[in-house]
Amino acid sequence: MQPVSKIKARAEALQVLGLPLNANANEIRDAWRNVAFHDHPDHTDGDYSGFSQAKTAYDFLRHEGMTRKGASNSSMPRRPRLRKRVIEMAADEVKACRELLSLEGVPSDMSASDRTATCEGADTSSDHVPEAIGCFGRDLTYFVASSVCEGENRVALPTSVLDSCKKAETEILTFKSKVAGSGEIVIPDTIRERKFPGAKSVRIRFEADQQMRDMFELAG
Repeated sequence: MQPVSKIKARAEALQVLGLPLNANANEIRDAWRNVAFHDHPDHTDGDYSGFSQAKTAYDFLRHEGMTRKGASNSSMPRRPRLRKRVIEMAADEVKACRELLSLEGVPSDMSASDRTATCEGADTSSDHVPEAIGCFGRDLTYFVASSVCEGENRVALPTSVLDSCKKAETEILTFKSKVAGSGEIVIPDTIRERKFPGAKSVRIRFEADQQMRDMFELAG
């Protein structure tokens, strides 16, 4: 039974017993005893209809575990607890990101040999590719092993992490830093909404080693 159907069925069963949606286990058991006594055929000249409906409703709620002592007083299913997880980037994904960075700005009509020479001679110290992606619900953290460079930096990021229905897409983001070394940047909402489908927040951590990734996952 799907969650929405189950919620509806619980609500209908509680209504049969004359109870609100937030009735607890004690109230459900007391309502059943009351209805069962007053609507028993011995007290209704042999009419089984009310008793039968109440018994069916109570049996359903009992099957759902709502009549046990200590059972939740809500008919709504509990929301699963979010856990942090780290997704390691596959070698082909890292390669695709590096190729995208190396080819950006190179004219498409340039010969293959010239394109290769241009890419090989380019300074890539300010280019970054993540090694892993941390997920916590809809919050994303990209872990980059390299250090931020002073001045302009470029980072290639897989943007469709949460959009499983689409094939993997990668975007190059450019930013400027006043200092070099480790650090973290937060992607502005205007960019996040356009380029990261489904994400609530996006941040990039630089000089992020395995220990930092492990600490992120253990913190969840």
